[in-house]
Amino acid sequence: MRLGRALAGGLFFRLAALMTLALLPLGMIAIYQTYSVIDEAARLSRVAILARAENAALAERELLQRTNGAAEALSAIALPLSDQPDACNAMMTSFVAEQAAYSFAGLYRPGGQRVCSSGGGQASIANTPIFQRALSRGTPSYGVGRNLDGSDGFELSLTRPIEEAGRAVAYLVLAIPNRLTSSFFTDDWKLEGIRFATINEEGDVLSASEPRSEAGLILPQTSLREDLMARSGETFFAVSNAGEERFFAVSDIIPGQIAVVGSWPAAQAKMATGAGGWVFTLAFPVLMWLAGMVVGVFGLHRLVIRHLSDLRAAMRRYALGERKQAQLELINPPREFAEAQQSFNRMVLILSKAEERREIDLREKTILLREIHHRVKNNLQLIASIMNMQARSARSDEARTVLAQLQRRVRGLAAIHRSLNTNPDVTTVDAAELITALAKEVAAMSLGSDAVVSIETKLETVPLNQDDAVNLSMLVAEALTNAVRYAGEAEDGRRVVQVFFTEEKDGMCRLAIHNALDPQSGLAHEDRHFTSGLGARLIKAFVAQLNGDAKVTETETEFTYEVVFPRSDDTAAAAIAEQKGANDNADLRHTG
Repeated sequence: MRLGRALAGGLFFRLAALMTLALLPLGMIAIYQTYSVIDEAARLSRVAILARAENAALAERELLQRTNGAAEALSAIALPLSDQPDACNAMMTSFVAEQAAYSFAGLYRPGGQRVCSSGGGQASIANTPIFQRALSRGTPSYGVGRNLDGSDGFELSLTRPIEEAGRAVAYLVLAIPNRLTSSFFTDDWKLEGIRFATINEEGDVLSASEPRSEAGLILPQTSLREDLMARSGETFFAVSNAGEERFFAVSDIIPGQIAVVGSWPAAQAKMATGAGGWVFTLAFPVLMWLAGMVVGVFGLHRLVIRHLSDLRAAMRRYALGERKQAQLELINPPREFAEAQQSFNRMVLILSKAEERREIDLREKTILLREIHHRVKNNLQLIASIMNMQARSARSDEARTVLAQLQRRVRGLAAIHRSLNTNPDVTTVDAAELITALAKEVAAMSLGSDAVVSIETKLETVPLNQDDAVNLSMLVAEALTNAVRYAGEAEDGRRVVQVFFTEEKDGMCRLAIHNALDPQSGLAHEDRHFTSGLGARLIKAFVAQLNGDAKVTETETEFTYEVVFPRSDDTAAAAIAEQKGANDNADLRHTG
């Protein structure tokens, strides 16, 4: 699904859609023109095939027309001789002898009885289909039957009514020998796979290019054989009686009486008549569309896509911090992309110089800031050392205690500046690192006492701004010193002070200092509860500076001091900004 949306939104897909829309009118015109040309060519091909069918039956048409004329002439001569059988027989015999195209001629009464003929034959034709058809229709009728002269074989005969006063008074019959009708269709047609047959109005085969026993297989399958005469002048595809798909053409020889049926192989006819021409109709528009797509895509890639890809790659490299090869070099770009290349290179040059200047300024400021933190740390350590020397030379315990407390507070401030000096690039102080350093300082100061106290920490990394870090460091120093001073032995005999620092889900920071108590120590209650003295006032002041709340929990054997305060908004914003910058760099590398 994602791949489909990416392709649909791509430039190539949109170009293809626009090119298709632009070429659609031309494609429709091309389809119409191509279809018209193919349709006209198919029509001409059908006309040509129909003409070939008519041409194949031309000789038979002429013979049948002559036969019809001869029958009309004989009718005029034979009817007056109907009461003179001998004269009529002689005339019929003489006619057949002189006309080689005919094998029999005879005159018959309306009941089918023979009046005279050229050579004997049947005395009555009343029951023959040809005579019955002529009798019922009152028109000349053609058909194939056995030889009327009594010999073996079949012949094509014409039965023509002779009318007087609007009614048939006699019938003239002329027969054409089978040897003539079978020679009309030459073997040249057969070599091309073409078959011909002539049919009468009943659909009966009169002559064919195939033997008489196979002549019926040439015709198309149809429910009514008479339908073929109704399709005269048409061409069509159909299945023959032999079960083969072929192309048929039907044309009149004698309108309404005899027609010729031509049959071609379907494959040969489809090529000639344009059957399936829709494929060629669509071929040209499709090829035109494909050519347009190829040219459009090639031109788009050559003139646009490759330059956009180079520009995008250059922008990504610059965004990822590459500066040595940030200049864009397009190969033979159009004027618009050449101007874009020039603008991009100018922008890269300006930004690179500004970035270089900013890095120099930042480096100088960093050096100055580190120097400041370093000097402040050294000065504070020097002051602490002087206080230590002064404490050793002091004669009273009270003076030494005061100097030791001042020294501890000064060292707490020095720890902050040491942390900032270690990592000057960060604007926040790690609370865990700061508390760990203070714990080490306090633990080191307790080594000289009679009771050794160990400090255990469980701290979370929480970034604090410098103001909160200073207040927290002073608070931890005072509270931790007080806990070490009053720490009693636990059940295992050790003196342990535990320090916890966590950040809650609501953004509140929690500091807890826990130590065991010695019930036999006799210490004042207010000393343990930070209710008197300078240290207590300092602790309350630092808690107020942190906008926090302090809580003391005490039992006979344990003492816990807990402070909860909110992390400053600027500290959270700085942490979010640092995290967002890291995520942005990761995204850039991922897309690259």
